Amino acid sequence: MTALRSIRSSTLKPTPRRNLIEWADEFRRLSARAAAQPGRWKTATVPMALGPTAAVTDPRVRFVSVMAPTQEFKTELINNAAGYYAHQDASPILLVLPTVNLAESYTKDRLDPLVDETPALAAIAPAKKSRSPDRTLDRLAFYTGAVIDIVGANSPTDLASRPKRIVLADEIDKYPPSAGKEGDPLALAEERQSTFWNAKSIRACSPTQKGFSRIGREYEMSDQRRLFVRCAHCDEAQPLTFDRVRWDKDENGQHMPQTAGVVCRGCGTIWTEAERRKAIQSVALDPDFGWRQTKPFRCCGEDHKPLNWTGSGHWNEQGEALCPKCERPGIPVRHAGFNASKLYSLTQSLEQTVRKFLSSKDDLSLLQVFTNTQLAELWEESGTAVDPDSLLARRESYGPDNIPSGALVLTVGVDVQDNRLECEVVGWGAGRESWGVEYHVIHGDPSQDQVWHELDQILLRTYRREDGLQMRIQAACIDSGGHHTERVYAFTKPRFGRRVYAIKGDGGNAKPIWPKRASKSKTRQVLFMVGTNAASDQIYGDLRVKRPGAGYCHFAADYDQAWFTQLLAERLVRKRVNGQDVRVYECPKGTRNEAHDCRRYALAALHGLPRQLPPGAPPADAPAPEGSAEPSEAPPPKPAPAPAPVKRKKRRRRGLNNTGESWL
Repeated sequence: MTALRSIRSSTLKPTPRRNLIEWADEFRRLSARAAAQPGRWKTATVPMALGPTAAVTDPRVRFVSVMAPTQEFKTELINNAAGYYAHQDASPILLVLPTVNLAESYTKDRLDPLVDETPALAAIAPAKKSRSPDRTLDRLAFYTGAVIDIVGANSPTDLASRPKRIVLADEIDKYPPSAGKEGDPLALAEERQSTFWNAKSIRACSPTQKGFSRIGREYEMSDQRRLFVRCAHCDEAQPLTFDRVRWDKDENGQHMPQTAGVVCRGCGTIWTEAERRKAIQSVALDPDFGWRQTKPFRCCGEDHKPLNWTGSGHWNEQGEALCPKCERPGIPVRHAGFNASKLYSLTQSLEQTVRKFLSSKDDLSLLQVFTNTQLAELWEESGTAVDPDSLLARRESYGPDNIPSGALVLTVGVDVQDNRLECEVVGWGAGRESWGVEYHVIHGDPSQDQVWHELDQILLRTYRREDGLQMRIQAACIDSGGHHTERVYAFTKPRFGRRVYAIKGDGGNAKPIWPKRASKSKTRQVLFMVGTNAASDQIYGDLRVKRPGAGYCHFAADYDQAWFTQLLAERLVRKRVNGQDVRVYECPKGTRNEAHDCRRYALAALHGLPRQLPPGAPPADAPAPEGSAEPSEAPPPKPAPAPAPVKRKKRRRRGLNNTGESWL
């Protein structure tokens, strides 16, 4: 057996001991017929499909998630699984396509030919023109008792009826965010499997945006298998990645894709196209078909990253990653995930892949298509590429009473939710170096006074630097864009003199972080429109700074993993609006981003400060911390004195205490 073949060429009788590969691999017996009708029978070799196909009938595996390039084997895997569970292991099957129209097209273009041209399936299916209710565009009932229901992900009624043991979900990234008002379509479909102890879910798709891709999310939760192929020169098994593809240039600097080859990570030899193809074909001879688990895991008190392992002996014959110390499997096989690119394709040469890259590398939209459809990798805008582990390792031992002396001013960002307030106190120094001082979650109904009273206590608190200098909050921004807008105005209006501002996010491309002037709400309240895109650009830019100094972000020791996850929740995506590409930050569905919002508002408060504010000075007209008034009793703001009509010579505004350093 050298390749997976379509089940259209299967004539096997039902035998319970056969797995999906054995059932589908009948090309040798029908090769003469396939040669006579090349357009009618699918005969292309797909070695990389062997691992996912084996996982479909592995009793240990509950979920199979395939993140692969376009036009390779994903849909054929769905077809093979549908035919197998209709013929060999009769089961109720649900096949989910993105829309109802696509589901009907699948029946006409895929399922009907699959059944009619496969003798084993044709013998157990109603005739196509029988007008039987057992064979329609959305339902096919076999004489074995198996039933295939074909539905669209945009139809909540179809997704929520009748129990199903097998769920086959194709092109899941093209599903709508919600099936009507009932939630995620994939979750709705798989909920129908709850009564089956031997349920199986197969999902397949090419990836899209990181943080928004369903198949990317499912692959992250899986055991993350990669296809390892062996070098013909040193026998080192390794995954193929595009960063190890090399090609030459001529004397004029023009690219020569025809010279492309893959550099072996073991011996450094550049593989020829023939060597690449031979290495891919040879995976059919391996017991694990070359697929090995690469998800990081922790065992024996140490962290292990199988993707970086070299040499042999790290995986067993089933491709399970073994702990180097105890030699036990470290990753469960319940969720098998598979990721492979066009570099493993036998129908597309390496030269063709390189040409596609060269034609797309100068256009971000085209480069995203290449990344998703050719490399089968998640696309992530460079503005949001930050390693959360590196941020977690930055945490330092300081707190509200021993803030590092580099912090010169304190600001607060407040996010208003329906059942709580969340806020962060941030210290800022020269060059916008920042210190996350503390993070508060104030539980309670924002329509009541109690949560606002607790917030006021935080804003009036005295903080202390490690050198003994006492510090007060210089400015605070509170989001008014939720369900408690009027309550935010009631809190900020009497505290305007303390620089406690009501703000609202503005996602326009050209909007500055802090506006030149305040706006007015519909009820004539003072409101500042904060440029959320610009603020998020600044946050992610600062998070990528590696060394303490201008722009570097410090974090207190009590900031936990969940907080960093929220800080990095926003993803930069590109959308086509009115014929133009627009960059917007979006939060993936089901992901919390309050920490990011609070840091964004704290940054906006910094931009709203006077440039000559002395470090540690209390806000204008701020009362003493003790005995502070209730929110409803706060003093009204004092009007600012009119400036003297003196024409001054324009000069460049400098930063903190006229030292030449700036926090912005």
